[in-house]
Amino acid sequence: MQLVDERILERLAGEGDGTAWMIAFDLNRNRGRVAERCRVLAHAGFVDRVPRAHVDDKWVITDWGRLYLDGEIDADLRRPSPSPRPPDKVRPGWYAGFG
Repeated sequence: MQLVDERILERLAGEGDGTAWMIAFDLNRNRGRVAERCRVLAHAGFVDRVPRAHVDDKWVITDWGRLYLDGEIDADLRRPSPSPRPPDKVRPGWYAGFG
């Protein structure tokens, strides 16, 4: 958990949902950095992504995020789960000698 992560959670808890651009503007941060941290927070379960067609996704705080802000859970115990490797990035079986 980084300082910007806590600011993002506090902003979402206080102001409600928002796009990465809106959050970055409110926190005076870089939009790309905020979007990256929102994705990490989503993998850890602290925020949810609300996809929207042709515009930036919105981010909303989850119950886990609220519990973290209230000091009820430790962020070190909630690790982001690694995303699965895309099918086009998997090496063929013959590469490792299985095929």
